[in-house]
Parts: sequence; C-alpha cells; structure tokens
Amino acid sequence: MVERREWRWVTGVALGLLALAWLPYLAGWAAASPGVHFTGLVYNPLDGYTYIAKMRLGAEGSWLFRLTYTSEPQKGAPIYLFYLFLGHLARWTRLPLLVVYHAVRTVGGLALLFGLYRLAAHLSDGLKERRLLFLLAAMGAGLGWLAAPLGRETPDLWVAEAFPFLALLTNAHFPTALALLVWAAHWGLRADRSSCAGAAMTAAAVALGAIQPFGLVPLLGGLAGAAGVRAVLQRSVPCRFIAWMMLAAAFSLPYPLYTLWAIHADPVLAAWNAQNATPSPSLLEWLLAFGLLAPLAAVGVAVALRRRRGEDGLLLGWALATAVGLALPLTLARRLSLGLGVPVGLLAGMGWWRLRRGQWRASLQVALVGFCVLTPLFLLALGVGAAVGGHPLLYLSDGEWAVLDWLREHVSHEEVVLCAPEMGIFIPAWAGQRVVYGHPFETVEAETRRAQVERFWRGERDPTWLEEMGVEYLFYGPREQALGPPPAGEPLFEAGNAAIYRR
Repeated sequence: MVERREWRWVTGVALGLLALAWLPYLAGWAAASPGVHFTGLVYNPLDGYTYIAKMRLGAEGSWLFRLTYTSEPQKGAPIYLFYLFLGHLARWTRLPLLVVYHAVRTVGGLALLFGLYRLAAHLSDGLKERRLLFLLAAMGAGLGWLAAPLGRETPDLWVAEAFPFLALLTNAHFPTALALLVWAAHWGLRADRSSCAGAAMTAAAVALGAIQPFGLVPLLGGLAGAAGVRAVLQRSVPCRFIAWMMLAAAFSLPYPLYTLWAIHADPVLAAWNAQNATPSPSLLEWLLAFGLLAPLAAVGVAVALRRRRGEDGLLLGWALATAVGLALPLTLARRLSLGLGVPVGLLAGMGWWRLRRGQWRASLQVALVGFCVLTPLFLLALGVGAAVGGHPLLYLSDGEWAVLDWLREHVSHEEVVLCAPEMGIFIPAWAGQRVVYGHPFETVEAETRRAQVERFWRGERDPTWLEEMGVEYLFYGPREQALGPPPAGEPLFEAGNAAIYRR
C-alpha cells in the first residue's frame, strides 16, 4: 500500500524530472536569435518532424496514414493512429500541433513515473528501498557519458524506447507507451483479485498495441513469468490470472497484426518497411549502456529466484522476453527493447539492497545513484548545447518559415515540392506537402532519391525527371543556395532568403 506522504515525494521528484526534460526545449526558444525560428524539437529531430507530419494528416481530418516524405501517390491505411489522433485532438481543441505534442509528452511522462513507483511498491514494503528502485528505474543509465567522448555511442544515448528518462526527452509516444506498459503490468499483478484491475490491464494492453505493439512482448512475457511463479508457489494453475492475460492478448494483438498486413499489402509502405531496419545493438553495447546496473541486476535476479514472488516473476519474465527478442535476427529487433531499463533498474535496486553492508552504505548508495544519472545529465548537456549552438536541424530562417506558412495556406497538401535534402525534413511537418526526398527511412528508395535531388540542385535539371516525380513546386532557400543556383523564372512567393517557384 502506497501512503499519501509517499505520493507527495514521488510527485515532487516526477515534476523535477519533467522540468529537467523541458530544459533543452526552453533553451532552444530562449536562444533563437532575430531572424531565426526554433522548431520546438531537439532530440532525434529527423524522426520528430515525421511525427508532426503524421499529426498534420490528422489535423486535416484524415484517419489514413500516408508517407509524406516520398513523392509516390498512396491510398493510405488506418495505421499509426496515435499521431493521427493527436492531430485530430489539435483540430478539435484548435491548439498548435507542437503544443499538443509536448503536452502529451509531458502527461505521458508523468503517468510513466507514477507507474514506475507503483511497480516499485509491489517489490518492497520498505520506503527507502522503494525510492531507490524507483530512481534507478526512472533515471538509471550506464557509461554513455564516458563512451561518447571516446568516440563510442552506447544505447543509453540513443535507444530512447529502452530508458525512461531518455524517453521523456525524445518524443510523445515513447513515454506514453512506457506508461501504458508499466500500468498494465501493475494492474496485471492484481487481475486475479480484482476484475476492475483485469479490465484496466486489458484496456492498457489494447492501447499499447495501437501505439507501440512491440511493447506487448515484454508485457505478456512479464505476465507469463508472474503466472509461472504463482503456479509454483500455489501448486496449482492460477486460472483467473491466466484468463485475464489471455484476454488481454486476444484484444491487443489483432490491430498490430492488421498493421503488419496493411504495410505488406501496400507497395509503397512495403518498400518503406523494407529499408526501415532497426537491428539491436550488441550485447557489449547493452552492458555498457547499463553500466553498474548490469551486475547489480544480476544479483537482483538471484534475489528474485530465491524469494520466488509473483511480482519478481514479472520482472524476470519481462527481462527474459526482451533478451530473447533482442537476440533474434530481426530487422526491427531494437524495437523490442521498449522499457528494458525498467526491469534492469528495479532488479538492480533489489540487488543493491541485498549487498549493502557496513557504515558507508548510505554514502555508497548516494554514489550509486549519482553515477547512474551521469548519462541523463550528459544527455541534457548535449540537448542544451545543440539548442544554444544553433544546430541547423533545429532552426529555420524567418524566410524559410514564412514560405512554409505560404505553402501551408496556398498549396494543396497533395502536391509534391522539390527542395534540398536537408529542407525535405521540414516541409511535410510544417507545410503539409510531399517531397521527393526528406527522410532516410520514410522516403522510398531514399539513397537514390537523395542523389537525384542533389544532382538537380547542382545543375543537372532535367524537366522530364521533375514530371516523373510529380513535382509542381520548387522551394529555394539557404539550404538550396548552398547546393546551386535558383530555378528559372520568377518566384510565386518570396520572403527574406527563401522563395517558392512553380515548375
């Protein structure tokens, strides 16, 4: 049972972590100099703009996902509904897309942190131990802060779905999916005692399957682990618990399976999926990413096996299901790491609690937490540095922004715009039109298209190729100027250092 005074502490820590997660974004807005527009994204902006582009489809009233970073015409399919829904939410509330995006990122992060403490409370009755488990799961990372200066990028610096604090920094759907995962796990542990908890777990699993279907692997693996431990302890099959687990699987799996079918049934989506490879980092990289938590988690596994509680079985099943998934030769194996930092952090806390000895244990515990938050602090420093330093993927000139406004209001969003490769990431997000090249994964035949676009701007201007790509408009701003001269003719609209031309 979690007491009210505990929730006050958790709320204070959670709000503090969320405030830290806002620092790079606030730095970006504060650092924007006259003539420059901060886009509002910092971490992994290449993917972040694609989320805004998906939201724009929803804001225009569509429930069909289409690739806007490629010029091929598409019918669309009702998949990737999370960002489409956020776009509809922005339309219903008349709020800017970016406001809705960051609001959901923040609310999802708060729900995630509260859910983490709920899980910690299942594992320990001691207040101090619960707090340690919570902190290690929420913020714990490894040696990324040390490896990066040495030229090695470990997963705790970039695999945002695996580490809760990095998820808070990066986008809206990772913290939301992680929140659903940890709350579904919490409710699942109570499903055999409460039908309300079972129903809540099922609903959370369905939502998780719609937002991040790979999260169903650790959830169902964890519930299976809890069921196995309970069966051993009770010397009987926990039928009610297993029934709720099967019901959650039955309701949550159909939509991900439909998504898989829809992608392979559409030639354009299938071509995109074929190049959308996200293999898992190596075992050594994962060990470096967790640092001190990895050996402590191994001790935690021994503790869990010895005391044999259903809650411990959840962590063991979660970690085992994730480890098996990451080891499989799958092109999307990395996606199965969703929430891996949760069981590792909780098990590490259990391991530390068993090992702590002597008069220096309090100081060593503080040192442990401090060591594990070095990577989160390093990530904050990187984000603030990129924002203050004016990274070109985070900023647009006022001229570029004005032309994007004009495109959004005056040109159909079904049209194709040709621009420089770097500018291609912005147009679908902030204006709504498709581009010939804009993203290394979401542009079909991305390497070929990028080379063709660069050749065009450097002077090989074949009008037949423009027609084949369906190009009707050409964007010419500072990024295009760095590659070559402007198109022929007079611009349709011009603002500052950017203009739009008709083919």
